[in-house]
Amino acid sequence: MKTGITAGALVLALWPLGGGAQEALPLSELRREIGEIDASVSEAEAQKAKYRAGLISTLMEARIETLKLTRAVLENRVAGETGGAQRVIELPVARPDPELADKILAEILAQQKIVAAAEKEAQGASGLIGAVAQSRVETEKLSLANLRGNWLAATYGILLPITPPVAGEGSDQTAPAQSAAAAPEGAARAGATGKGPDWADPSHPEIDYSKAIFAQLHRENLAIHGWWGLSQDRAAIDDSPKVFGINVSEYKEGFQVSTPKLYVSCNEGETSVVFDADDYILSDYNVNTVPVTYRIDGQDAVQDRWTKLTSSKGGGLFGAQGQRMIRQLYDAEKLFVRLTEKNGKTHDATFHMAGGQAVFDAVAAACGFSTLDLTAADYRAIQTMLNSAGYEAGTPDGVWGAGSAQAMRAWQAEKGLATTGAPDRASLAAMGMN
Repeated sequence: MKTGITAGALVLALWPLGGGAQEALPLSELRREIGEIDASVSEAEAQKAKYRAGLISTLMEARIETLKLTRAVLENRVAGETGGAQRVIELPVARPDPELADKILAEILAQQKIVAAAEKEAQGASGLIGAVAQSRVETEKLSLANLRGNWLAATYGILLPITPPVAGEGSDQTAPAQSAAAAPEGAARAGATGKGPDWADPSHPEIDYSKAIFAQLHRENLAIHGWWGLSQDRAAIDDSPKVFGINVSEYKEGFQVSTPKLYVSCNEGETSVVFDADDYILSDYNVNTVPVTYRIDGQDAVQDRWTKLTSSKGGGLFGAQGQRMIRQLYDAEKLFVRLTEKNGKTHDATFHMAGGQAVFDAVAAACGFSTLDLTAADYRAIQTMLNSAGYEAGTPDGVWGAGSAQAMRAWQAEKGLATTGAPDRASLAAMGMN
C-alpha cells in the first residue's frame, strides 16, 4: 500500500499497520471498535445534557470530540480497506511504534478498571462531593479516550490534534489559553481589569477569575478566596462543623489529561490535608503510605510519607499531622509537592496559597485547633489567663484538654467571638497576646 499525501494531509485509511510490516486489522475488529465508540459518544452526549456549562460539561465535550475524531480515523480505515470513498483528514504524521502500541493496550485495560472504580465511587453521591466525584469520572473517561487515540498514534503513525504526542515523555504539550471572547458570560478578567464577577475575591486582582473552574466552584456554592474554593456545612452524622477547601491553582484552561488538586478539610472533627495527583499511583500494596517530598516557599525540601488514598491517586495527612501542615502553610505563598511511585515515576504540583488563610481559619475553627504553633508554655499562659478571668480551665499544665476548650468557648461567647474552643488568632488578639 502507498501513503497518500495531499497538501500535507494524510489519507489515514491507506497507512499500513506498523509502517507496512504488519497485516491490517480485520474489518470486523475495526467495525466493532467503531460500534463501541458510537455507544460511548451516545452515553457521553446523554450525560452532558444533564449539566450546565462548567468543568464537568467541558470534560465531557473534550471526551466526545476525542471519540468522534477517533471514529473518523477508523471510518477512513474501513473505507480504504473496502474501496469506498475516503475523506482527507489533516493530521500530523509520526513513525508507528508497535512496541509502544502494545504497552498502551495494557494501560487501556488498567484505565478501564480505574473508570469502573470511579463510577462506583460516584454512585449515590450528591452536592459538592457528587460534583467532585463526577468530575473524576469524566477525567478518567477522557484519559481512556486519549489512550485509545494514543494507541492509534502508535499503531498507524498519526497524532490526533487533542491527544498528547506518544513519541516521547518530554513532549511540550501546552494547552491554549482561553481567550477573553470565550470567557463565561458575566466573567471579567480580574487580572487585567482589577474587577471580576460578584463572587470573585477582590483582594486578589492578580488572579484571572474568568477561568471556567472558578465559575464551576461558584455554581457549586463554594466561596472564592484567592486560589481556593471553600464550602461550610454540617456533618450528617452529628451536625458538627464540616469544612472543605480546594486549591485550583494547578487548573489550566483547555485540554488537560490530569489536574492535581490540594484539599484541606474538617469532617466529623478530623483534619485532613490531601494531595490528589489525579493520576494512578503505582505503590507497594503491603504499605499504606506513599513517599512525598514537599517544599514550602524557599525552605528546605522535606521528605515524608503520607497516607495512601483509597483511590490510589495521591496521599494525605490526617489528624494532628494535618493540623501541623496547615500551621506550616498558613503564612506560605506556595507549596511544591512531589509524589514518587514505586517504579520511580514522579507526580509534581506547585500550589499557590493566595487566599488560603481564610480556608485554614475555617478548618481550624471547625476542628478546634489553633493555626499558631503554640508551645506548652503558651498554653499554660492562656490557661492562667482564663482562670484569672473566672473561666475554669483547670490546672495550668500546658495540655489543652476538654476543660480548657470549654473555658475558652465560654470566654469567646462572652466576647462575641466564634466559639471554637481553641486559642485561635482572633481570641489571642482579644486577650492582648501577640
